[in-house]
Amino acid sequence: MDRDALAAAVAAVGPGMPNRPPVPTLGGILIRAADGSVSMSGFDYEVSACATVTGTVAESGAVLVSGRLLTEITKTLPLHPVELFDDGSALHIECEQARFSLPLMPVEDYPDLPAAAAARGSVDRADFAAAVAQVAVAAGRDDTLPMLTGMTVEFHPDFIRLVATDRFRIAVRELDWVAEQSGSTLLAPARALVDTTKVLTGERVEISTGTAQSVLGLRTAHDHHTIRLLDLPYAPYQRYLTVRHPARARLRTAAVVEAVRRVALLSQGTRILLSFTESSVRLAAGDVAQGRAEHVLPCEYSGDPMTVAFNPRYLLDGLTTVRTPAVDVALDGPRRGAAIRPADDESTPNRQWYFVMPVRLPE
Repeated sequence: MDRDALAAAVAAVGPGMPNRPPVPTLGGILIRAADGSVSMSGFDYEVSACATVTGTVAESGAVLVSGRLLTEITKTLPLHPVELFDDGSALHIECEQARFSLPLMPVEDYPDLPAAAAARGSVDRADFAAAVAQVAVAAGRDDTLPMLTGMTVEFHPDFIRLVATDRFRIAVRELDWVAEQSGSTLLAPARALVDTTKVLTGERVEISTGTAQSVLGLRTAHDHHTIRLLDLPYAPYQRYLTVRHPARARLRTAAVVEAVRRVALLSQGTRILLSFTESSVRLAAGDVAQGRAEHVLPCEYSGDPMTVAFNPRYLLDGLTTVRTPAVDVALDGPRRGAAIRPADDESTPNRQWYFVMPVRLPE
């Protein structure tokens, strides 16, 4: 079989393999050969991954080998066709003059992969992966609050809405899709969704759900992944979509990202001050004792002059998800949340929001 196709298939199984498997078999990749194709599967009871590559199959069968070792081996193989065969005790891998053998693990000990049956619809693969990455920045990382580590996925007739929040910020993104079923909502682990969408291939992704919506399925022409869903309530967010902000600033996206990164060097990770006036914004951080940084940027601003403080990382997370040349920052005073949005053309409806709470300044 083709060396690059094999390496890509093995890499695609990565999200389904645990970093520290509780039992050796869960750290393995299940290889099945039949009918002119070879499939690679990984499963850790939370995420499953299966990738298929075409090849000449002389004899059908299945073997289970170390996923970590197989991944490392396929990365280093020469750019020549690869042959796989087993002798009952080891899997042999041959590529030009390179030869490897991996001991087999019992296939019967490997768990069955979950099935995701009910197709919801399909979406552009690149757009979906980008949207997941944009929203995931706001997901919580504290496993003691599992509800906040998830990403809400809403299926509407014409679009999907993705939402994540850690209580300090909320990210929302909408994208078009072709729906077969709509009108439902689920909560998926954000990190698993990011890792899985990174390795998807092809042009479109079919989205499905399993029995009682316990798993989310993502299928492309050559890959099939499932993610176990979180059986938890969804974090409320809808009221933030309709909040009116009396002040608004428009800035060049690249310039403000660079300025925030520069000034944040002296923020000690706590806060960065943005002071808005009619035609400029002054970014400042630090103090006389520890060192101070300032940077002034031109901007289009409407509203009363104000100074707002933000956590620099939270601010950067929102700004760096914007893909348009200009970004809008909508404000409602130093104690209420600000909205960061792409500065779209007036004829284009906004489909991305990032709400961030300010850091309270001393009275």
